Amino acid sequence: MAPDRAGHRSPTRRGAAGLGLAALAILGPAVLAGCSGSEQGATVASAVPVAVAVVEPAAAPATAAPVTTAAPVETTPATPPPTVPIDAAAMLVQSLDAVAGGYHFRTSVTVAGVEVLVSEGDRVGNGTRLTIWTGGTSLSYLITPAGAWVVPDGGEWQALDTPPATTDPLAALRVPTAVSGTSYDGVAATIVASVPAAALGVPSDGTADVQITVNGPTLQQVRYSATIDGRTADVTTVFGPIVDPSPVVAPI
Repeated sequence: MAPDRAGHRSPTRRGAAGLGLAALAILGPAVLAGCSGSEQGATVASAVPVAVAVVEPAAAPATAAPVTTAAPVETTPATPPPTVPIDAAAMLVQSLDAVAGGYHFRTSVTVAGVEVLVSEGDRVGNGTRLTIWTGGTSLSYLITPAGAWVVPDGGEWQALDTPPATTDPLAALRVPTAVSGTSYDGVAATIVASVPAAALGVPSDGTADVQITVNGPTLQQVRYSATIDGRTADVTTVFGPIVDPSPVVAPI
């Protein structure tokens, strides 16, 4: 893996062929035919002269020591701790407010267990800088309210004719259509927020259930699944402190 300009090593990149579903080979069982042991014994015995039968009996085989079987140990399935009531909507808003000033993120997209895209960058103020690795190439983006720019690996910055609909990838979570959540201690919680799929960049008119992991006011992870071209993509984003705190400004 080659390091990018920020010193991170880029993940393994796979071409479009990696998106195809692997074919399954179905092998039929092999049937083994042959004589049984008893049949073979009868054939050998019939060929032995009768005189051979007049011999001293063989010593009786040694008696094997009795096998002691330990009594099974009864186990009781562990009972999960009871959940505690939480205000999931309030916890979601609190976690989003905590990262309003900025954060670092790493997004991984997998299809059929294969990682097909990775995006990593920083959200600083009202701008975002990120690099996307996919299909054997990488693209870096700068996104601000004034516009968006892209540069291929080793290329030059170019302005995008159509800027993104939003510069904040978490904006969709501030206006969910439904929110629920579970917690065992009232601090760490898993929140499920239903948002329009289109707000996540998914070409669909339906909604997507986003699983959000928080620990108190700290936003830790966001996950959701989307069906694109008949295949399911799993998207996971992990959050952390800003790596590059410099302002995001137009490169040209």
